[in-house]
Amino acid sequence: MKKIFSFLFLFILFLPLITGAKGLVPCGGPDENPCTACDVVVMIEKILHFALDSGVIIIVGAIIWGGITWITSLGDSKKIEKGKNIIQSAIIGLIIVLGSYIIINTTFWLIAHLGGDNYVDKWFQIDCTTPVTNPNNQ
Repeated sequence: MKKIFSFLFLFILFLPLITGAKGLVPCGGPDENPCTACDVVVMIEKILHFALDSGVIIIVGAIIWGGITWITSLGDSKKIEKGKNIIQSAIIGLIIVLGSYIIINTTFWLIAHLGGDNYVDKWFQIDCTTPVTNPNNQ
């Protein structure tokens, strides 16, 4: 049991490296522009991408774990049932994650298209194209 918790701890510790989470706030640091309202939207977009990537990686790991449990059951009906339940729960989780992504994607798509003709980009690739200004060099 300790091995499983150690593996999960290390997996969660290195999850940002696996999913490519480089920084949620794209502004306000040294040599960066001051934060604007657009940067808040970019931060929300990055959080959604991180959650989606992390969820898919965890679900794939659960499916693999359920498969290993099932294969190594050696005919024990309790272990076979446990493996099936793990796989079934992971697939239900995948459906929930992808369903929520579809709902979010559709909602933002509708908001973008109802917002006017000046919207030309995809909501999941938001780019704050404000002129770069450095308050120190005026």
